[in-house]
Amino acid sequence: MVLALAAPAPGPAWAQRPFCGYGEGVAGLRQAQEALSRPVEGLLAGREAGLTIAGVLDGAHAAFARCGCPRLAETLAEPARMAESAASQASVSAVAETFRQTGLRIRLARQQLERDGCR
Repeated sequence: MVLALAAPAPGPAWAQRPFCGYGEGVAGLRQAQEALSRPVEGLLAGREAGLTIAGVLDGAHAAFARCGCPRLAETLAEPARMAESAASQASVSAVAETFRQTGLRIRLARQQLERDGCR
């Protein structure tokens, strides 16, 4: 019987710095995805939600940067700015489209997180 030992892919448990807030970053991604999946109830509510989501993503970005995950942190910069741009949209449909695009970028970031871990 041959046992092959391979180093596990860098992941949250051993790739992060102690007490850096990695779990807060992951929770922020989940929270943003949940918020983006809700229907836009109106223009003002959508604008406010966009600013809230941008704040959550900025927090996740900061957590991943503190943990030494620059690639992961950088992938969140674009969706955070996209969510923030919802505050200046002129219609509910434009806010909804912005949220759809932002959600797509967050899904890509989560896939990167699952595939590559902290990098």
